[in-house]
Amino acid sequence: MSNNTTSRTSRIEAKYKGHRSEDRFFAARNNAKQACENLRTAIRKSHIHSVMRDELLEAADRAEALVKDVEPTQIHPGAEIRQLAKEIEHLQFAEQWVAAADRVLNRLGNSGPADARRELEQAQDAVMWCIRANEWNGQLTAAGSQLQEAVAAAEIHAARVS
Repeated sequence: MSNNTTSRTSRIEAKYKGHRSEDRFFAARNNAKQACENLRTAIRKSHIHSVMRDELLEAADRAEALVKDVEPTQIHPGAEIRQLAKEIEHLQFAEQWVAAADRVLNRLGNSGPADARRELEQAQDAVMWCIRANEWNGQLTAAGSQLQEAVAAAEIHAARVS
C-alpha cells in the first residue's frame, strides 16, 4: 500500500473548512434575529387587539430566545437555525393574516353577516391557538391559509356593507 492513498475520513477532513461553516452559522443566526425584529416591528405597527398583539410579541420573544440558544458547538447548528427561520416565517405569515382579519372584522361591524364574522373569528382563533401552543410549523401555515380564505370571503361581505 502506498503513502499516496488516503482514507475516506482524511479526504473529508481535508475538505472541511471550519471557518466557513461558522461564518454561515453566524450569518444565518443574524438573519433569524433580524427576522424576529422585523416581526416584532410589524406586530407593534399593526392595529390588532391588544391581547393578540401581546401573544404575538411573546411568540416573537420565544422565537428569538430559541435562536439565541443555538450554539455553533451543537450538532448541525445551521440546520436548526434554518428550521427556526422557517418557523419565524410562519409567524410572520400568521401575523399578516391575523391583522387582515381584524381589519375586515372592523369593516364588517355589527351590520355584517353573522356567518362571515363567525367563520373569520374561528379561523383567527385557530391561528392564535397554534401560536399559543408553539405549533409554528406547517400546522400554523395551514391555519393561516384557512384564515386567508376566510378573510377573502369576508372582504366580499365587507365591500357590500360599506
